[in-house]
Amino acid sequence: MANDYKDEFLLRLQKSEIYATLKAKCKDKEPEVIALVDNAVSYAFQRTKTIIKHMGEFTLHDGDHLFRVLNLMEKLLPAQTIRNFSTPELMLLVLCAFFHDIGMAPDERQVLAWRRIWDSEPEIDEEDRNSYNDFYRFYSARPEQREIIERNINRGKVANADTIKAYLITEFIRQTHADRAREIIEKDWNGKIVYRDTDLTVEFAQICYGHNEDALNLLDLEKNYLCAENAFACLPLIGVILRLADILDFDAKRTPSILYSHLYVRDPISLKEWNKHRAVEAWEISSELIQFNAKCTHPAIEASIHQFCDIIDHELSMCNNVASSLNEFNKSKNRDIAVKFPFKVNRDKITTKKNIHNQPLYLYRDTQFNLSKRQVIDLLMGTKLYGNPEVALRELLQNSIDACLLRQAQERKWGNPYNPEIYVKYYLEGTDNVLEIIDNGTGMDQHIIDNYYSRVGSSFYKSTEFFNLKSESNADFTPTSRFGIGILSCFMVADTLIVDTKRVYAKHKSSDALNITVEGQESIFWIRDGRRELPGTTTKLVLRKARNPWQNMTEEVFIKSVENVIPNPPFRINIHTTSHQQVRDENSFKSVKTTSLKDYSWDYNENIKIIEIPLDGKEDGIIGSASIAILERHGMPVENIDLTSIDITVENENYTLEKKLWVSTNSITQESNSITINDDGGIKKDSSTRELTISKSRISLHGIEVPSSLFPESWRRTANQVKISFPFPMILIVDVCGKRDLDLNSPRTEIIISEKWFNFEEQLAVVICSGLSKLVTKEYWTALKKIFERSTNEVFLNALKKVK
Repeated sequence: MANDYKDEFLLRLQKSEIYATLKAKCKDKEPEVIALVDNAVSYAFQRTKTIIKHMGEFTLHDGDHLFRVLNLMEKLLPAQTIRNFSTPELMLLVLCAFFHDIGMAPDERQVLAWRRIWDSEPEIDEEDRNSYNDFYRFYSARPEQREIIERNINRGKVANADTIKAYLITEFIRQTHADRAREIIEKDWNGKIVYRDTDLTVEFAQICYGHNEDALNLLDLEKNYLCAENAFACLPLIGVILRLADILDFDAKRTPSILYSHLYVRDPISLKEWNKHRAVEAWEISSELIQFNAKCTHPAIEASIHQFCDIIDHELSMCNNVASSLNEFNKSKNRDIAVKFPFKVNRDKITTKKNIHNQPLYLYRDTQFNLSKRQVIDLLMGTKLYGNPEVALRELLQNSIDACLLRQAQERKWGNPYNPEIYVKYYLEGTDNVLEIIDNGTGMDQHIIDNYYSRVGSSFYKSTEFFNLKSESNADFTPTSRFGIGILSCFMVADTLIVDTKRVYAKHKSSDALNITVEGQESIFWIRDGRRELPGTTTKLVLRKARNPWQNMTEEVFIKSVENVIPNPPFRINIHTTSHQQVRDENSFKSVKTTSLKDYSWDYNENIKIIEIPLDGKEDGIIGSASIAILERHGMPVENIDLTSIDITVENENYTLEKKLWVSTNSITQESNSITINDDGGIKKDSSTRELTISKSRISLHGIEVPSSLFPESWRRTANQVKISFPFPMILIVDVCGKRDLDLNSPRTEIIISEKWFNFEEQLAVVICSGLSKLVTKEYWTALKKIFERSTNEVFLNALKKVK
């Protein structure tokens, strides 16, 4: 029984041509090499059995996968080439086949440390601190998953939450497994991967790590590594063979997204069916031909296989380029080792399965939804989304503010002094009006431009890259640039966009400056060397003469329009025109009072008491001010007032004149009747109703204006747009700040109904009612509360219960 575990792998290993060739070369001269390989394979085979414990859907990463990779290596290499490999090369081929995915099997202690992320008060041993912090950064970079987990827990759906937690751990293991493989090799095999007197542990770890990196990085490895007298190893070649053998096993970690997208549609495809199709037996593989055979039962599977073949085609192209240079090198060293691989997968035998009548189960076409670029741009640019061309200024300011806040956090972490600052400039250049936004934020490099800036709908501030940076720098802000469509708005007002940018990387490191010119939304980006010396971004819009929203404004009005866009900036923003300058900073919002929204409807009335309530709850994410109107009689709050009626007699006819006031949702209304003389000199009785006070608002989100009312008239209110319905009128000026957030429509013109909104609405009601209770007598508050309790707004009533 003691040797049963060896029978699991040793008998299969002995069938391997590479292993058999290695054993023949060693014979009795180098028994330590065979002993090392046997022990290492046993270790890897046993360890990978734990993969299924934390990665149930990655079943092909067990020992079977390792043997298949070794077998695929042999299929890719002619028998003579295998015999021409040196002993250390054969040894490394076997070992990397079994160790490349060993990072998929983390220590149980690591997994327990990761799971503590969901403990209310996690206790982490110092030994596990780094592992915990790594997963914490990964988790923090996925706020949407975090919200879903919390929502499921709050609704009592603990099993659903646990499923998502398990998925996150699986994904973390997958993304970090190459690094972890190096760590495991260092911990358990450091100094043990030896050929004669040469320690190959570091080189072996690099080959295993390299299977998950860019193929061209393999060329950084030593091409003619001396392992012993007349025994050399071409390390990049080992890496190339490993990469191709691994990917040809239809690796589960690369399962195409198209398949998973279908899993959430009705009649979901069985993963077992997919596993069956990707099994290695479906391949015909040699150094001359790579062909996949499949009779598919569903178009999603067929599309997935083609998508997978596209990935393999790319890998074949890269690996052939590397192999070509290695063949030349080996030839120059008089080594008779040359490898070549097919450049593409032969797909002739990927077909649709037929029924008993020899009819295909479906007609396969590589057809799915595609977007018409021209029409999508017209939609984004039209009134449906942007509407007001002034939105371009707001979008550019959002981008700059977010970039500065991120850099502020980074510089703080690096210990560098930094003062974020933005300039808004509006000036004449020749005959052209120019709008220019200059910031000293994080800036951009070619990677950001290619993957986010130039991709409509792909926002850097929604990416895991951003959340990783945010977590690493302990940044504590909520970005306002989230949709990835803002830059298109510039072409509502400009024909040409010129950007000069330079990205900060580290404490004293930044990218080269880039200059980008875009002449229209469908233009090719013209990218040249930039002139910026310091990190940041300058965006210059050469405005259209026909559609410049600021062309008829005076300089003072332009400055005011910019101030309205940024009522509560987090730092200094400088506004410059030809002859005027203005500064707006984090203190400017304090000067904005509710009186700025009061008009004739809020004139003095002896029966209406106005109570001013400061909103200074930064910890609640609500700052600003509110004016609350309360209907009173004899100094106490009431719901309605019937004022004493007066009877008068005119020309022997009696008339009753009366006035009524009452409180309703968001207003106080007055109804009165009167008598007037008509054109014929007769007496006419009239009734009139008017709102004495009606709710109004001005709201900004993280310092940026949201140009819509929280009290929209019913005929103006759009689907899913929010509305406050409190049992009293008020004027509200508020900035939603800190960690509090709201969901907006794509053009950022309206707040939309969501869980975040209900949380905000309830907290706002708590703050206002708490403020009222502290500013009036106990008796007054008791009477007022009884009136409030007749509200039909459940959110408001829940808030009222929380007021002490």
